[in-house]
Amino acid sequence: MKRFLKISSILFLSFVIASCGKDGCTDPTATNYNPSADKDDNSCIILGCTDSNSINYNPNATDDNGSCIYSNSYLLNGDWNITNLQYETQIDIPILGSQTISGEANDAGYWYFQFPEYTCSNSLNFVTEGIDILGQTLPGVPIDITSEGTWELSNDDNNLLITDLTTGLVSDYQILSIQEDICFLKGIIPFVIDTMGFTINSEIDIEMQLNKQ
Repeated sequence: MKRFLKISSILFLSFVIASCGKDGCTDPTATNYNPSADKDDNSCIILGCTDSNSINYNPNATDDNGSCIYSNSYLLNGDWNITNLQYETQIDIPILGSQTISGEANDAGYWYFQFPEYTCSNSLNFVTEGIDILGQTLPGVPIDITSEGTWELSNDDNNLLITDLTTGLVSDYQILSIQEDICFLKGIIPFVIDTMGFTINSEIDIEMQLNKQ
C-alpha cells in the first residue's frame, strides 16, 4: 500500500510539473528566445534602432544596437558654424583685368537650418588673401554675404538647393559628407562686392566644413 501511495505521489507531482507553463521569451526574433517557453515573461531582448527620428526606427526594439540611420534633412536641422572654408574665385577688376583669388578661412560665418519647416539663414563673412599685382600686394577682398530662404534636397539627398527669398537665386551645394555634428558642403555662391570704387559681380567656389553648435 505504501509503495502504491509513493508511486501515485510521484506520478501526481510529475503531472503537476508537466502541466505548469514555463516562463520565458516567446518572441522568435529576440536574442534570448526560448522555444521551450509557453508563457512570455516580458524578458525578450530585441536589438534594433530605438530612436523614432530615424528612418529605420523599430518600435519593437528593446535595446539600441547603434544601427539608426537618419535622413540628411533631419541631420541638417540646427545651428552650424563654418569652422573652415576653402575658396577660389575670379574677379574682373577694371584696368587690372581678371584676377584669381584662392585661399582658406576659419570661423567664416554660420548656417541655420530648420526642419521640417525647410527654412534657413546664413552669413558668410571673411576676407580673401591679398592680390599680387606687379610686385604689389593689394588688400584682400571682403566677402560679406547674408541671406534667408528655403531649402530642399535633391539627387537622393546628395544635393542641397538654397533659394534666396529676396533675389530668388538658387545656390546648389553638394553634400560631401554629413553626420550628426559635422558636415562638408561644396558649391558656388554668387556675390556682389564694392572695392576700389568699383562694383563687381562674381561667383566664388567654396568647400565648407560645418560643425554643429
